[in-house]
Amino acid sequence: MSRTPIGDMLRDNAGRDRLRFHMPGHKGRGQKVFAADITEIPGADNLHDPQGVIAESQRVIASLYRARDSRLLVGGTTAGILAALLAGAGPEGKVLIPTNAHRSVFAAMHIGRLSGHFIDPDFERLPWFAKSVSAAAVETALARDPEICGMILTSPTYYGTVSDTAAIAEALHRRGKWLIVDEAHGAHLAFWDGGPRSAIDCGADVVVSSTHKILGAPTMGSVLLIGSGRIDGRRISDWLSQIESSSPSYLLMAGIEVAVAEGAEKSSAVFDAVAEAHDWAAARFADPGRNLLLYDGPAEVYDKSKWVFAVRDGSGLEIAETLRQRYGLYFEIETPEMLLAMTGIGTTAEDLGNLVEAMARVDGPAPARATPPVQLAALSAGRFNQRVPFWRASDLPKKSCPLTQAAGQIAGQMLIPYPPGVPAVLPGDALSPDMVSALETLVRQGVPVLGVEDDQIQVLTQPR
Repeated sequence: MSRTPIGDMLRDNAGRDRLRFHMPGHKGRGQKVFAADITEIPGADNLHDPQGVIAESQRVIASLYRARDSRLLVGGTTAGILAALLAGAGPEGKVLIPTNAHRSVFAAMHIGRLSGHFIDPDFERLPWFAKSVSAAAVETALARDPEICGMILTSPTYYGTVSDTAAIAEALHRRGKWLIVDEAHGAHLAFWDGGPRSAIDCGADVVVSSTHKILGAPTMGSVLLIGSGRIDGRRISDWLSQIESSSPSYLLMAGIEVAVAEGAEKSSAVFDAVAEAHDWAAARFADPGRNLLLYDGPAEVYDKSKWVFAVRDGSGLEIAETLRQRYGLYFEIETPEMLLAMTGIGTTAEDLGNLVEAMARVDGPAPARATPPVQLAALSAGRFNQRVPFWRASDLPKKSCPLTQAAGQIAGQMLIPYPPGVPAVLPGDALSPDMVSALETLVRQGVPVLGVEDDQIQVLTQPR
């Protein structure tokens, strides 16, 4: 396994008998893990001015990912996306944004008063989700709007589908623009020859990866990878020092570097086995006359660590509840039309066998749907019909409004079906009847929509 400088330092400190007159307050006593929990004492370095073990750890991680440089992130991929966008776009810049971008992208828009040129990804129909962004759509947007300074791309998606990142990067670079890739769900791809290429290998300028989603870091552990000089790494560091805690968790940082080292060593074997099992299961769940379908695609454009089951009759929530009660099986996503089983570095062959058998037991003939699927057709680029700029609307006076009466109102907050955390509505958007109807249906079906509380939403009191 690769070197783990922070972990080595923590193990050394935990093994010494010391009088701890420094933070944290537990002084190494209590839970066993506390013995390794320290602050920036001599020899421990400083995340926001790394000169020692943290700097060494970031060099090791960058080397493993074949990047120029890296940053440990203790605020999750969200912190990395915020810092990269704010560093790249500068104040009030315009960014090319596919409409399946994570909510953190829109938080960066608010903080930096950025504007977005929105484009639609291509959509999969069964199950219905944003699949990928075409290089042609990027080329068209760049030709129409020369004010765009760069692009944020989500690849792979929450569902495992991948865009042609290399072609998109080439189109942007040809015009002197940068590419940031939200690779939150792809921290393993650089270490797995059997899956899609990693974004850093495809020429992305900055890549942000969640080492906790598929690899084995504690929750919130992520890395930012710098692939070129198109976005100044010093500006990224400056923003991270403002966004992230000034008292970062050394346990979390050590967990990140261990997860990356383990991923580099084990990903090929683990995910080759997962992909082989996925191929076998996809054949088993491919009968058009049955209720369940396991989504599949070629290895170069689909990450088979994601097992997306389409539910043809719209009973996904009921099936998920049955599987929880009978088998203790918990999914990453549960919607009426989809169940997403997410594998990871810790997934075993026994886990996969149990998943397949459990799904087979609840499968059956596909009956006619009682209601049509909620495809949120309103989730096109046109849905962000900003009547008031996002950053201004967020700070204007608001009032509660029943969702059923919200058509024609101006939204005062983001409305986000969750997971995966992609906003359907931004502050400042005019709420169309189609959008309101789609959100009502999701709420009625039991899908969480952040921003809807007791069937009420926040709208602007005096739109202007």
